[in-house]
Amino acid sequence: MKKTAILTYILSFLVYPLFAQDHTVEIDAELGDRNNYFATCWSMGAVTVSDNGETLISGDYSLRTNQVTNESNTATWIKSPWLKLEDGNVTFKTRLDGNAGGNRNILVQIIAYDPDNESTGEGDVAEIGSFEFPNPINRQTEVHEVAVSIPENYIGETVRVFISFVGSGGSARIGMDELVIPGEYASDPSESCLPVSPKSDADGDGVADDEESYPEDKYRAFNNYLSGSDYGTLMFEDLWPAKGDYDFNDLVVDYRINRITDAEGDVVEVVIELLTRAAGAGFSNGFGIEFTGLAPEKVIKVEGIKTKSGSIHTFTENGLEAGNEFATIIPFDDVDLVLTHPGKGALGINTDPKFGFQEVKLQTIVMTLKENGETTEAGPTPLEDLEMENFNPFLIVDQNRAVEVHLPGKRPTRHADQSLFGTKEDGSTAGGKSYYRNKENGLPWGLNVSVSIPYMVNKEPITKGYTQFFEWVTSGGTAYPDWYLNKSGYRDNKLLLNANLTEHVIIRPTRPTHR
Repeated sequence: MKKTAILTYILSFLVYPLFAQDHTVEIDAELGDRNNYFATCWSMGAVTVSDNGETLISGDYSLRTNQVTNESNTATWIKSPWLKLEDGNVTFKTRLDGNAGGNRNILVQIIAYDPDNESTGEGDVAEIGSFEFPNPINRQTEVHEVAVSIPENYIGETVRVFISFVGSGGSARIGMDELVIPGEYASDPSESCLPVSPKSDADGDGVADDEESYPEDKYRAFNNYLSGSDYGTLMFEDLWPAKGDYDFNDLVVDYRINRITDAEGDVVEVVIELLTRAAGAGFSNGFGIEFTGLAPEKVIKVEGIKTKSGSIHTFTENGLEAGNEFATIIPFDDVDLVLTHPGKGALGINTDPKFGFQEVKLQTIVMTLKENGETTEAGPTPLEDLEMENFNPFLIVDQNRAVEVHLPGKRPTRHADQSLFGTKEDGSTAGGKSYYRNKENGLPWGLNVSVSIPYMVNKEPITKGYTQFFEWVTSGGTAYPDWYLNKSGYRDNKLLLNANLTEHVIIRPTRPTHR
């Protein structure tokens, strides 16, 4: 690490006392005054911060001892702040100056924490390594680089590193610089530099209870919502590649996706919460979600999907749809499995108020990628492999598996009939992000909105209900990026429905607690 970087780091520490850079605790003397280091819970005996050229090792300052003529480990020394040791080496640079005579050694020791010692917290001292300057001790200018390995039994323990400078005869002094100790800073300057109070970790996963979402589950630690903890809305037109009535209510699904990670940062589960709010079509449409880039072999199991007997889909043993390049879930193969049709001649469900509104029920799907700490042979899945760009939901038209309707720019699965692209009003053959965009003006057949919004009354085009929608699309998203909000001039509320409004007597489930 360069001197300037270390100096910047230590200066920042003076403002924020608890520090650890790359999980190391360091000192290189560049603050020029040892009192600055005392403020961060270092301590020294018969050691100064010096710019004396005889001992200088690097930068403008180095640590320099008084004359080392005592064999006691408490005569000349440096003690680190309390820290939680990690695997690695204690490293430093050192050299001598002064008159010849005797021997000079550096002892690297560990001070255990003793909670019964209320004044300093210091307990037993154990030596873990040493460095002996070569004989004969004449006036030396050679800089020695020293590394002392941390014994395995101390890794994870809260300790102080205690460095003693011992010797006899002559008047030589010892210089030291760039001392680096692997570990996380654990001193509390506001409490006489005693160790910070240990945080409770009931499940023993290495994450403090108050810092994780699952304090009693060692296999889960954090919630990571794909687009926030509130629900978003997906809306589809099912007459692709024709434009159709463009009311975007043929399938309306609110969704929330939580990628649960463990203490190691691996995705354990993907919890998909769906509220299918409306199906304004005369078709028996299905719904799928591809996680682009996720190998099917990484998925242990999928739970919570709804399929009817004689389904058009084939499933693998882990619950994914078979035959796809990437992991693909079929939440339901027929919308009638998740929404009850009102009958009475209605052309859809929850899109015409005169036929009443059917209850919207929560569907929870869990895709497991790591179980009891173990993944499949394909290995773990990091969070960055399941971002919004990997989310590829689609409508399956009227029990025809070859006809898929995706969000604009998203590619179809392997099951799609490629001969449909570029026909009628579809411009998917134009290359790049042209998939599922109207060839004339780029209008889509699928929408993903990050919040829950109302949808259109049956047969009313979305361009009438959301008056800025057309400008948003044709501008490439630069104009009216907030087209879906309830702002003045943005909506014609007479044309909009919301199956979550109490006036439509639809019950929205309370947010569930996962398992």
